[in-house]
Amino acid sequence: MQCMDVYYGHCFRSGKLSSRRQMRRRWPHGVKNMNSSKFSRWAIDNRNLALVLLGSLLYVAFIGLRDLWYPDELDIGEVTRAMFLSGDWISPRRMGVIWVDYPPMIYWTGTFFSHLLGDMSAFSLRLPNALAAIGTGLVTCMAASRWFGARAGFWAGLALLTFQYFLYQGNSYRPDILFTLGITAGLLVYAEGAGENPRWWLRAAGFAFLGLAMLSKGPLGLLLPGLVLTLWHGTRREWRRVLELAPLALVSLVIYVPWFAATADAMGWSNILYELYAQNLERFQDGSIRGHQKPSLFYYFRSFWVDLHPWSWLLPVAAWWVVRSGRWRDSRVQLLLWWFGAFFVFLSIAETKRQLYLLPAYPAAALLLGPWLASVGRTGAEAPADAPGALPVRIYSLILAVVFTVLGIGLLVVVARYTSFLARFDLHEQWLEVAQLARVPFAVTGIVLLLSGPWIGLAGWRNQARAALNRIAVAHVVLYVVLLSLVLPAMEPTKSYAPQSAWIREQIGSETHFGMVYPTGSKASTGRMHPSGIARRGGFAYHTDAMVDLLYSQEEVDSFFREHPKSVVLIHEGSVDLVFSGREAEWQARVIGRLRTGAHVYVVVRGPEQEPVPDGAPVE
Repeated sequence: MQCMDVYYGHCFRSGKLSSRRQMRRRWPHGVKNMNSSKFSRWAIDNRNLALVLLGSLLYVAFIGLRDLWYPDELDIGEVTRAMFLSGDWISPRRMGVIWVDYPPMIYWTGTFFSHLLGDMSAFSLRLPNALAAIGTGLVTCMAASRWFGARAGFWAGLALLTFQYFLYQGNSYRPDILFTLGITAGLLVYAEGAGENPRWWLRAAGFAFLGLAMLSKGPLGLLLPGLVLTLWHGTRREWRRVLELAPLALVSLVIYVPWFAATADAMGWSNILYELYAQNLERFQDGSIRGHQKPSLFYYFRSFWVDLHPWSWLLPVAAWWVVRSGRWRDSRVQLLLWWFGAFFVFLSIAETKRQLYLLPAYPAAALLLGPWLASVGRTGAEAPADAPGALPVRIYSLILAVVFTVLGIGLLVVVARYTSFLARFDLHEQWLEVAQLARVPFAVTGIVLLLSGPWIGLAGWRNQARAALNRIAVAHVVLYVVLLSLVLPAMEPTKSYAPQSAWIREQIGSETHFGMVYPTGSKASTGRMHPSGIARRGGFAYHTDAMVDLLYSQEEVDSFFREHPKSVVLIHEGSVDLVFSGREAEWQARVIGRLRTGAHVYVVVRGPEQEPVPDGAPVE
């Protein structure tokens, strides 16, 4: 069968690799003889090493410079700390109670690396996620290299590792990067075994990776990829392959079910089945349960442009090229389209929405971008017959140059008039500290933006598409380094719970519990605990290694002090009137300080039998 099109030695109709002799015929100058710099040729020839070095810089180098932050990191860290100290690797526990909001993979990896490195820290907890992010980039690069050529492989891996939201999550401690790696490896390995010469062991290996995805974030690790594969095979009328998905799914279940059954025995089958329902079906139908209700169908469409920056703006052009050139007829390109489209549509329909839910679709976007980024603007013997034109890159680089230049000038003007600028805002002490710490990082960011803008724009003005793309990538890598090493650490005073927790530990001494009051939305009125109270106690528990009891009324506070007379209770400022009601003078006499953690302020009260202590609390 004659190929309809050839791109970097691949047949887009049959999906077969071309031989080396065919490659030499089609590329008489060789794939290495490109109009690019020696460094670019080295990066493409050694693309896996290049991506590992880039990933080490962006994903590993700076993960220990800041504490665990909300949302999520401190709650997950508190559960991991319990596993680390107890040695119970089966049942994740939060405040002494089995907690299965997430399956155990994120806790297992954090615990393992903390033991490996000798102690638990922000670095040891984030390191497995950083390695998983780099691993996802490598898997993406290898798949694109096999399917579309070496240059496309390099650009696909580079695009994924420099998507700004993928980068942020890869520098964080949440399960979604591990989830993304499992799904990416599962779908791509399965696809390798589902060609014209099916290999059952590769397809089974793909579903084994989906089992690991289930251990990272639950049944959606199988259900959503299963939907993608059903649509992929179904639209190609490969009905036998569709039927074979069911027995292959047993491979995923064999990996997931043993942990699920062991935890069910520990917490009760009715409890874990309810959690399974609540975390999946109920959250799909009702986003208010966890405070992530986003009813708009356009939520991901709006966030997409920023989350996949700087390459999101070029993805529609790349997709149009795929359609116009007929590349969409290739079975693997169809897999990528179904992969991204199914995730995007399914998650858009769900009532519960968060930006990070779309992360598993990012590799598909990178794989669609890779061939276009690799071939855009190329001419002569090195270019495919229908190489895309350079106009979109030229327009984008000029727009980006203007935006970077304006932002850079604006930041430098603000830094030059920093004192008068800050005087316009009524900032509390923590934000004033952040403002002072951020002055130099803002100045460095402004300089990077100001230098990068004209540098990128010059290539666009000269219509040098390859140079413009290279400069866009380099500029963003430098910008990310500044943000990760300087800007984010400067935010620490408003994000960290460590100083406040150290003070609490001094006040409670050997006590193992302290209280926290969040009466709004109490159990009595709604049957649920208030989400803010649940969300914020993990930060204090992680750093104090104490149990934090949620309290909902004055009577519950009194009861807590009878059980823990030498402890303290943190009362959110919105709850002070309710707790102090009718006994204002008595409670005011028991106030020993005011704590601020970001936007939250707490009045701290001691037990009735304790002597007053000197005011030493971190105050707002």
